[in-house]
Amino acid sequence: MNPWDATHPVPIEKAKEKIERAFPQLKPVQVEPCGTGFDHTVYEVNQEWVFRFPRRQLGYEAMEIERRMLISLEALAFDGGYDYPKAVFFRESEGEDYPYVGFTHIKGHVLTEASDTDLLHQEAARIGQFLKKLHALPANYVDADPDHLLRLSTKLRKKHFYKIAEEAGSVIPQALYEKLENYIIDLNEWENPEGSVPVHGDLHPKNMIVQQGVLTGLIDWGDAHIGHPAIDLSIGYACMTADVREILFDAYGGVDERTRELARFKAAFVMTVLLRYSKDTDDKDVLRWALAGLEKSLE
Repeated sequence: MNPWDATHPVPIEKAKEKIERAFPQLKPVQVEPCGTGFDHTVYEVNQEWVFRFPRRQLGYEAMEIERRMLISLEALAFDGGYDYPKAVFFRESEGEDYPYVGFTHIKGHVLTEASDTDLLHQEAARIGQFLKKLHALPANYVDADPDHLLRLSTKLRKKHFYKIAEEAGSVIPQALYEKLENYIIDLNEWENPEGSVPVHGDLHPKNMIVQQGVLTGLIDWGDAHIGHPAIDLSIGYACMTADVREILFDAYGGVDERTRELARFKAAFVMTVLLRYSKDTDDKDVLRWALAGLEKSLE
């Protein structure tokens, strides 16, 4: 079975039926496909809402994390300069189906659909300012857990990193693959660093929304947690060249060498995961961005 296949598929007809039954105030419900992520099937409803249905267990867990985090951001009246979804509708599980959530709709399209893989260069300062504000939120007022997954531990993830690279190898040009292989071989093994700030947790091109060539919002907060800033600062390596990256870091308020090392690792790891995903799903858009991102991460 393809690891990206749904164990709990929700086709459009079923989604319409479930939403109309649970939320009659939305009738007549007009449902349009809005994309499929790693863990969710997503539909636009009445051109105003986005409903996310978990496709598998990891999706359900991520949806709960996301809902808690977004409720916290709204309660804190967080405004970092980019839009983020607001959780408005929630439906408990029905039978063997997972619960699902309806969010406000951030207009635009996913960043990976843009042809220019340098598009975020113009956003470097704004992203740095956004992350500075997000990471400054009082962690004790944010409903999020610590980093139980140890996302930045190379001691835990190095072997897995190499395996993912091998599995994605057929879509990676030879020169770039050799560069990636050498990076992994030379990667020191360290424990997960301590972290104490609220983070998005999964900041990459599939989770960013653009409209008319401008970044407008950040979606998919299902990996949000209380962790290390490098988790989010990795976007500087994944989507920016070295000179532009410095603009982001300056806007953030300065980034030490250790945090840079951690952020580079996170970026290279995530871009390699996206390359494996693009190979398995034949997603050419993700492939284009992931190749560009891996190149930037390793430069």
